[in-house]
Amino acid sequence: MPPQPAPSAGQNLCKVTAVIVTCNRLPMLKTVLEHTLAQNFSAVVVVNNASQDGTRDWLETQTDPRLHCVHETVNSGGAGGFARGMDYAARHTDCDWLVCFDDDAWPQPDALRIFQSLPLPPTVGGVAAAVYFPNGTVCDMNRPGLNPFASIRKFCRLLKSRRRTFAIDPAAYQQTKPLPVDYASFVGFFVRAALVRGPLGLPQKDLFIYADDTLYAWKLRCLGLKILFVPSIRFSHDCKTTVSFARNRWKIYYIVRNRILFYKKIAGWLFLPFAPLLLLSTLKLYCKNRTTPHIGRLILAGLQDGLRNDTTRAHTNIVTLAGES
Repeated sequence: MPPQPAPSAGQNLCKVTAVIVTCNRLPMLKTVLEHTLAQNFSAVVVVNNASQDGTRDWLETQTDPRLHCVHETVNSGGAGGFARGMDYAARHTDCDWLVCFDDDAWPQPDALRIFQSLPLPPTVGGVAAAVYFPNGTVCDMNRPGLNPFASIRKFCRLLKSRRRTFAIDPAAYQQTKPLPVDYASFVGFFVRAALVRGPLGLPQKDLFIYADDTLYAWKLRCLGLKILFVPSIRFSHDCKTTVSFARNRWKIYYIVRNRILFYKKIAGWLFLPFAPLLLLSTLKLYCKNRTTPHIGRLILAGLQDGLRNDTTRAHTNIVTLAGES
């Protein structure tokens, strides 16, 4: 990583509040908070999404004055958790920026200092960090992306390549200059607090999990503001490389439904010619996991609700659909 300029003496650094959502992962949360509180965040908001593993009791023993704990009685998923945490942070902490990350991710040393040293004009509304697995390889699920539907030429290249992901090339992680992107994940995503309090608002909590972050970033872009990917701001993400459905089969529904919702938003009128590729991707998901109980009805429900823009189906209903109630 190239050396970064140190803040000048007396420089008025922006205030950054970290927003972390957790659910039943207390050992990992302890690691995340250790790394987070070691840096100069003005506040750290932890949304405890109805954990049953002693998370609340442990959080209430913590004495760092920067720590704010929001205890929920119902698990509203990552989408609801981040909406709750960002709302709390924007209203109850005196911050200029918010940064979101999961309870298995944390900022690497100097991540905050590097962010605070950036000259960010008002046209930049968001900043995406470079996210790595603990072994130092790029975390593919957190790669920011570019809009392939921005022009007919780009869309034709998309159809020709049959790509299912539009993430930036991993080689971009080696460059020194920030790269404009169109969407990013909620691991190491910085957003101006004034936008959260104003025109951008909060993430769409009824998505529950998946695509709430990319849709939120795309909404920011639709406001005419830029998102910069900054390779020198590094986060670690101690997660698995693939989603397993051995437990929590209900996740299949959200993957299918929310992916449709995302592409309908970002593609606009080009969604119709793109839809066959998306359906092919969904078929591959089925074939890869065809031995998973109830996968057919989960995928069909996700397709139906996604195409109808319907996010009203209750999470309890989806769990029942998966045979896990």
